Amino acid sequence: MKIEIDKNNLLTIANENIPQTKEYTYQVSGYTFSDFDKWMIVVHKKEVKIINLKNLGDTMSVVYIKDQEFKKLCTPFQNSEEYKKTGINTAMKMFQWFDEEIGKKYYFIPWLGEVQQQEKNTIFKKLWIAYSIEKTPKGMILSGIEDDANEISLLGYFFGLMLIYGKWEDKGDALNSIKIQIPLAGHYLAYEEDLDVRIDMLQRRGIFLKADKLPNKNGMVYQISSNDYELLEIFAQWYQAVEKFEKITKHEFTQEMKIAVIEFIETNPEIPEEWKAEVLKQMKEWVIKLLTK
Repeated sequence: MKIEIDKNNLLTIANENIPQTKEYTYQVSGYTFSDFDKWMIVVHKKEVKIINLKNLGDTMSVVYIKDQEFKKLCTPFQNSEEYKKTGINTAMKMFQWFDEEIGKKYYFIPWLGEVQQQEKNTIFKKLWIAYSIEKTPKGMILSGIEDDANEISLLGYFFGLMLIYGKWEDKGDALNSIKIQIPLAGHYLAYEEDLDVRIDMLQRRGIFLKADKLPNKNGMVYQISSNDYELLEIFAQWYQAVEKFEKITKHEFTQEMKIAVIEFIETNPEIPEEWKAEVLKQMKEWVIKLLTK
């Protein structure tokens, strides 16, 4: 047996005595992974445990480990205002139609009320962006939209969706998670595939968003949720001109559990010695996330 960070970047124990008869697939915090049965080190109700993969249950968190912080890996997201704005601009252009009277496209926000319109316009003024929403016979129309560059910031794109369709889920000065609900109906249902692709692109960089498709009488709500602390820290920084969050709940909890997992590996007699020192070194130096089933 050996302890290792496996092909899915998860903390596991390879046990050659476990029969390899079936591959299991799970989704944790929006991240889908597959593997044959093995021992997993998980966190469940603040307790660190060893379980078989096939027994991974609801509310259990697997330990995901990667070697670089996202902010260092993708510096343009942090350092370039223009790069960020191209993503936000693309998000604002999600719903568009052609005005035959003036021969131009226009951009609108479906099902937005007047109170929300005023709130969004106030947010735009406090931030760096020059958009505004106007009530017209064609609905709530966005103005101030610019042409896009060829390459967009993925984080800027989801931040733009957050500004229009999102909700900050917080308690006091602590940010717990975000939720984005995008109404899709008719030919706009085709946007589901684009959203899936962009979420997958971020997940391959270690940033996790969960997508749920919720049917309703008008079509579907494409819901994106996340408590990924790296994502929330960046979004909170961008949003601080409107509201300032002092803490990211998941970050504090993860750091607490990181200490507990390291102590568990160091002291539990069931942990094999092979690769143990290397894994402990990686856990202390690398980024850890708890992804929940």
